[in-house]
Amino acid sequence: MRHETFSTPGPVALDLRIPAGEVAVEAATGLTETSVELEALRGEGAEELVEATRIECRPGRDGESEVVVEVPEKRRFGIFGETAEVRLTLRCPDGARLGVRAASADLQARGRFSAADVQTASGDAEVDEVDGEVRAKAASGDLTFRRIGQGRLDAASGDVEVGRLEGEGRIRTASGDVTVDVAESSLEVSTASGDQRIDEVASGRVTLKSASGDLRVGVRRGVAVWVDATSMSGGTTSDLDLGAEPSGAEGPTVEVKATTMSGDVQIVRAGAR
Repeated sequence: MRHETFSTPGPVALDLRIPAGEVAVEAATGLTETSVELEALRGEGAEELVEATRIECRPGRDGESEVVVEVPEKRRFGIFGETAEVRLTLRCPDGARLGVRAASADLQARGRFSAADVQTASGDAEVDEVDGEVRAKAASGDLTFRRIGQGRLDAASGDVEVGRLEGEGRIRTASGDVTVDVAESSLEVSTASGDQRIDEVASGRVTLKSASGDLRVGVRRGVAVWVDATSMSGGTTSDLDLGAEPSGAEGPTVEVKATTMSGDVQIVRAGAR
């Protein structure tokens, strides 16, 4: 096991690169240090990977302290073909800028971050809160964010879940499903066979497109809405008027355009079952 601690009283940027294993990051209030703990998890050669890992803190942009953890990309295999894996545990001040590159490593990031750039292959990524912009990509891994300011999330066969989207967002998947609890601003979602469920939209333009996936959108109560919903071979149902003119109360207006080929489209008021 390796353990390093760095004095990071100001803004922090994290550059974490791990081929396989587990990554646990905690951004906590009141911290002025960043601690890094790296240990072998499983597989022949894991101990050697720990020793060969680059761990350092260096000056970054705009006065940031950049903490780098780079596990060698070369994978080592045991006699049964088991990939060498390591576990990274990191604690840093809240508001850090999160950067992660992983192949089959899972990520859990707890706390509040200023921005996030996450790329995984088969690993899952779960992140609590990001005040600013998110850029996230996954192949077969799932992407889960509890709250984000704005951003773009792309997945192939993985699912994408966002609790609250405060700014503009763009989400794309192939066979993965997309779930957004609350979208406060404009949102664009595109899937192939994945289903889409947006529980509550509040303002802006919401554009949903799918080939064979089902689409469900909830519009916040008291918000005026313009709806254009079409499905080639699926059913289309709406609790709201489907027309060319906004309808509803004065205030914010939501434009909803939902299009699918063989899936169903359902437009409801937020909170409806």
